[in-house]
Amino acid sequence: MQLAVNVSLPNILTLISQMSLNEIEQIKNKIVEKELYFKKFKKDKIENVMSDFQKEDYSDDFLKDLEDGLKKSSVYNDN
Repeated sequence: MQLAVNVSLPNILTLISQMSLNEIEQIKNKIVEKELYFKKFKKDKIENVMSDFQKEDYSDDFLKDLEDGLKKSSVYNDN
C-alpha cells in the first residue's frame, strides 16, 4: 500500500532540520540515487489524458471540467 501525503515546503524543511546529519546525508543519497532532481515534466497531449479518463467512465460533467482545467493550467498554458 502506498500513502500519498501533500506537505508544504516549510513542513519538509522543519522535519529535515530535526534530523541528524547522518539522516540528512541518507536522504540526499536517496534523492541522487533515485534521480529525483531536475526531472523535466513530460506532458502528454490533452486529448490523450482525456482519453484515459474517458475509459474510466467518469461523468461528462467531470470530464468537461477536467479538460477546461487542463487547458487553463500552467502546464498546458505556455504563456
